[in-house]
Amino acid sequence: MSKKIVFYGSFSGNMLKSLNSKCPEGFETCQVPAGGDLSALASADYMVNRGGAVDGSVMDAAPRLKWIQKWGVGYDKIDVKAAGERGIPVGICVGGNSMPVAELAVTLMLDVLRNVVPLNAKMKEGEWVREQYSARSYLLHGKTIGLIGIGNIARKVASIVRSGFDAQVIYYDVFRLSEEQERSLGVVYADLDTLMAQADIVSIHVPLLESTAGMIDRSKLSLMKPTACIINTSRGGIINEADLIEVLRGGKILGAGLDTYAQEPLSRDSELLKLDCVVATPHCGGNTVDNDINMAAICMDCIARYDASGSREMREIVNREFLK
Repeated sequence: MSKKIVFYGSFSGNMLKSLNSKCPEGFETCQVPAGGDLSALASADYMVNRGGAVDGSVMDAAPRLKWIQKWGVGYDKIDVKAAGERGIPVGICVGGNSMPVAELAVTLMLDVLRNVVPLNAKMKEGEWVREQYSARSYLLHGKTIGLIGIGNIARKVASIVRSGFDAQVIYYDVFRLSEEQERSLGVVYADLDTLMAQADIVSIHVPLLESTAGMIDRSKLSLMKPTACIINTSRGGIINEADLIEVLRGGKILGAGLDTYAQEPLSRDSELLKLDCVVATPHCGGNTVDNDINMAAICMDCIARYDASGSREMREIVNREFLK
């Protein structure tokens, strides 16, 4: 009898095609949209989740569920404690979307520093404004990049800006790297306040946890240089958006490049969308056609390995402390 993998949430056609092409032998698949009919979960042995919240009620609808696989690395929409109490490990795609997200982070840096969005808008309105934004345009070359968090994505950002733009990289993380790792990556540790004060560009790369929610607030933003900008491709709740809007409207920092928001989708009435100094994208950092194949392979590999071994020591598991 085939084992069933349910794709729960929002998946593009290319994602579904990639997942099905990587499906291990002996498994069958189906898709259940978030908020859709949960009866299809009753026969699910495994789940790949993207977008939709997975709470206790969703898990209760899937009594046979053995593993929840997150498409990506951000698992804040999965109740990992409830999963653990039901004996269900939650796995993430370690490093799976690190390159596309890192590329978008650097793209947002360049867009903000060179005012690409407002210049593009002026061009499309028929205006040739070569000098209008010159006084607030800066090179990325030679700047100091401050990374909050030093996981897989941040390390790729560090590599790109060091090798491509001769930038200096400082970082803050609750778990400091060894001296050997710092030398290898070419990064220097700084406490958070020092990083906020010294960096020309602050780029956020930590997960959304109780300890990180709202950690970048008015007090931290006030430490930044007036010519500095902030980039967030992690999770929106890490920045206090009201404080960020106040700082941006007051011209206290140069600008912001944002791919994630406290509430998603971002309201069309958000003040963030009314500011020339903000570049906003719709939480699409990992979304590339070519990376879908990589992500699908990681998801299916995790499921196949767990199915074969039942090991709760797999490095992809994020709720080991709650597992019964």
